[in-house]
Amino acid sequence: MYPPILPDRFDTLITPDLPSGSKSVIRQPKSWNPMLDSTSKNMTCNFHSGLAPDIAVIKAGSNISFKLDNEIFHPGPGALYLGAVPEGESAGSWDGSGARWFKIKNWGVREYTPTFWYFELTRAWQVNATIPAAVPSGEYLLRAEHIGLIDPGKPQFYVSCAQVKIVDGGEGRLGPFVEIPGHFLPSDPGLQLNLLQHDLGMGPYRVPGPDPWEG
Repeated sequence: MYPPILPDRFDTLITPDLPSGSKSVIRQPKSWNPMLDSTSKNMTCNFHSGLAPDIAVIKAGSNISFKLDNEIFHPGPGALYLGAVPEGESAGSWDGSGARWFKIKNWGVREYTPTFWYFELTRAWQVNATIPAAVPSGEYLLRAEHIGLIDPGKPQFYVSCAQVKIVDGGEGRLGPFVEIPGHFLPSDPGLQLNLLQHDLGMGPYRVPGPDPWEG
């Protein structure tokens, strides 16, 4: 029904201070090809071509967008994570390791008919979210993730990380944190979904990974 691979890379970050978008704050993926191993270290920020040269400054509570170089063709969920940079490092140097990630946004199923699952991100050229006002000031990696479910039991992962500094932050208590990889199990029901299966008996679709942080 779908071609095995159609490129969709998150390659541009749009913020109030970068209304036209910036590619220089994103660790640009080397390849259009998706990742297939959810346990790979590259799940953190993809096979990228190196650290980004710049860091985006974003006020807590601001609206942001990740723009793609193509529309999201493969149906599946998406999520947005923040990784809190450890003391002594910066968003321009941290490799994203350790349990320092928390989710701030889910995109799941928009509609389910008797014959198909329709996901919110299908055909999207960019994803939009709000940096929670309660996020404390500091440096973070902002990670976009889309999971293509075109091949039952063989999910495809599209990931990019932006280097950001959040200012005018709140006093929210971060956590619980997760590691990436490790934020979901390969056996997660949300990764095993057969889009053409009519009667799943699994109830409402749940986006893989932790629940979004509530601040």
